[in-house]
Amino acid sequence: MKFSKSGDIYNALKINAIAESAGIKCQVGCMSESRFALTALMHFVLACKNVVHYDMDSSLMLAIDPVTGGIQYRGKGKWILEDAVGIGADFNEDILNNMESVTV
Repeated sequence: MKFSKSGDIYNALKINAIAESAGIKCQVGCMSESRFALTALMHFVLACKNVVHYDMDSSLMLAIDPVTGGIQYRGKGKWILEDAVGIGADFNEDILNNMESVTV
């Protein structure tokens, strides 16, 4: 499952429930998301025992990481998530303010 393809966390929960009731294990993945979205995804994984495989490497390919807190990569496929308020991630406003902005 990918939040960006399932629509949102609520729909992903429904998909997971259907799979779980059928005895089908699930995998989550990502599509160029930052650590902010991956932190939400990690909370989903930890809340759903039926999710047994994870592809959560998209933030490692981004040139700039605008996220503070949240999940942290420790190498060899290991991510950690520390106790924090909310999902535990926020945005570094200095980085965001210095990024290119395009108005359409």
